Amino acid sequence: MKTIYLYFIILFMGFGTLYGQDQELSEEQYAILNSVLLKGNVYEKTNFAYYWSNYLNLEWLSSNGMLWGYQLDDKFESFKLSEFIDNKTLGNLSTMVTNQKGPKKIEVEKLENTEVKVVSEYDSNMIRYLSAPIIEGDFAVMLNRNGWEEQIVFFKKTQEGIWEKAFQVTVFIMFVD
Repeated sequence: MKTIYLYFIILFMGFGTLYGQDQELSEEQYAILNSVLLKGNVYEKTNFAYYWSNYLNLEWLSSNGMLWGYQLDDKFESFKLSEFIDNKTLGNLSTMVTNQKGPKKIEVEKLENTEVKVVSEYDSNMIRYLSAPIIEGDFAVMLNRNGWEEQIVFFKKTQEGIWEKAFQVTVFIMFVD
């Protein structure tokens, strides 16, 4: 009987360690955050919701006649999404989103832009609530919730090792009159 009690104590201690403590973001994740956080307020812990992993597939991303493109020298260039990222990479990213194990603390000392303020209360529509960047090879995704809008932001690592925002998909937007 003592063995059973000991087993449950160890089990709950392990669970508490896994979910009770903040995990740290990697240098690569901070490089991505620093590429998008230019000013404003950001919540101190990352969003670890996983519902948005369902959107990480070419079928959904290519549906509804979405046109993918980028702006280059005042000229809009379109591209096929499947030429940018494949379904296997999206599947791996989706699995990694689903397997997140709790929030990660965003440390203000590791943010490069001094115009970004890390706040401890999520009490305004002007505060960004970000997921930890999820990285698979040279691709990364992140959920960006800001006010009445949610976006999945895609990143690609350049040959020089710099993370750049490739494009974003608005998942949810609410218009308030």
